[in-house]
Amino acid sequence: AFLPAFVCSLKVSPLIEKISDHKDFKKLLRTRNNILVLYSKSAAAAESSLRLLSTVAQEVKGRGTIGWIDCGDTESRKLCKKMKVDPNSKEKGVDLLHYKDGAFHTPYNRAVTLKSMVAFLKDPEGAPLWEEDPEAKDIVHVDSEKELRRLLKKEDKPLLMMFYAPWCGVCKRMMPSYQQAATELKGKYVLAGMNVYSAEFERIKEEFNVRGYPTICYFEKGKFLFNFENFGATAADIAEWLKNPQAPQPQPPETPWADEENVVHHLTDEDFDKFIKDHSSVLVMFHAP
Repeated sequence: AFLPAFVCSLKVSPLIEKISDHKDFKKLLRTRNNILVLYSKSAAAAESSLRLLSTVAQEVKGRGTIGWIDCGDTESRKLCKKMKVDPNSKEKGVDLLHYKDGAFHTPYNRAVTLKSMVAFLKDPEGAPLWEEDPEAKDIVHVDSEKELRRLLKKEDKPLLMMFYAPWCGVCKRMMPSYQQAATELKGKYVLAGMNVYSAEFERIKEEFNVRGYPTICYFEKGKFLFNFENFGATAADIAEWLKNPQAPQPQPPETPWADEENVVHHLTDEDFDKFIKDHSSVLVMFHAP
């Protein structure tokens, strides 16, 4: 369908699918498996959203699709009614709904920003970005190697940087304490976070020896000094450590599980095959210490 002249003047991306017919919409759902659809009460109401979504569409090209249905248009009004969507009931006259694998998935209820929308379309079932949490407003959120270099170069205050992965359970459990500490220590110390799970950050991970998540590094005037390794720390623990930061103390070696008194059969390379053969039913836990 043709975009209205004033909308074309906004430089709306040709990647945005303008939809008005139900059959066309069903075909789109059938042929694309990751679609974010903007429903608007009018073309004018869609203006600011279309500006943002044009950039989003470019960023997710090949991975996600952006659609637009103008419910104020005579033909499209029927489609909106059939889809049971009424953007007139929304404060700004627009509604964003996500469709996945040919069916409605979820309303878009995350931050209406380029970064958040791109992250959502790259992983519609993933967790929201850390910076979307209002409690994390005092964390310095770093997105690129360039931003990291700039921060290390210009920041005079002591800096604690958490390198994390969005799926990491230990990271998620620690984040509330970390962000509370960031708020309480604001002005004296800087607490930052950087999602380095992506392959584009291999150089960063190599440089700062990120072998697991989270890896928390302490810097003074841009120079790395120590790792912080108390992953069960409270905000008070973090604040206390920052008063006198020092290298982690070596932990006493743990007693190997196999050396503890228990009724579990601890198998090795030498006896594994024979044990499995000699027993009709075996439940095996493969583990790391």
